[in-house]
Amino acid sequence: MTRQRDEPAKPTAPGDAPRRRRGRPPRIDHAQIVAAARAIPPAELTMQAVADALGVDRTSLHYYVGDRDGLLELLVTDLFETELCRAELPEDGSWPDLVRAYATAIHNGVLNVRPTSPHFRLRGTGSLALAERVLESLTGAGFGVEDAGRILTLVSGIAFSAAHDLLGGEQSKLQQHPEVARALTEVAEGEFPLLGAVVAQRAAAGAAADDFTFSLDVVIAGLQQRLAKSSD
Repeated sequence: MTRQRDEPAKPTAPGDAPRRRRGRPPRIDHAQIVAAARAIPPAELTMQAVADALGVDRTSLHYYVGDRDGLLELLVTDLFETELCRAELPEDGSWPDLVRAYATAIHNGVLNVRPTSPHFRLRGTGSLALAERVLESLTGAGFGVEDAGRILTLVSGIAFSAAHDLLGGEQSKLQQHPEVARALTEVAEGEFPLLGAVVAQRAAAGAAADDFTFSLDVVIAGLQQRLAKSSD
């Protein structure tokens, strides 16, 4: 049998782009996507720009983040994760101390990152470790696992909501009691002085900042009473 000789490779014409080899596409992960996106100026951040930086087709990027909104959500989540991991929970603190520190970390993280979504995700082990420590403190104090999870969700929601009220500025303050404020304009001035004082106070500077501390104090005080009753 005569063995065929390999044909020499055809020369590449000037201007021809090298063809990408067929087969399994390059593997990427969320960490690589975030790193590539961070290196791109915000004004130039597109799905195609990130795909080019990673050396993959844009369809591969769509598989991981969906669309540009998903890409931005991934970036915000990463920034929030970084902010949260900077928090230091007290080593020998009581469960109220840890709950307060955890909620404050979320509150500050939202203020610094300014996410537009009312939800946030915990992806890395750093933020999960913080949540685990709070749960350990709560269950160690006598709360059941189910109640401890509810407490964590509750204080996280308070922190997130209070931070968004601060970011909302004057518009957010005025919308906190819109129906009451509207109704007061339809009655005689001074007919409901306490309601009028509340509405005026809600529009004052610093009201939203005080809400976070007040809400957290009320929740912790209520939990302390609940825990005391359950131990009787």
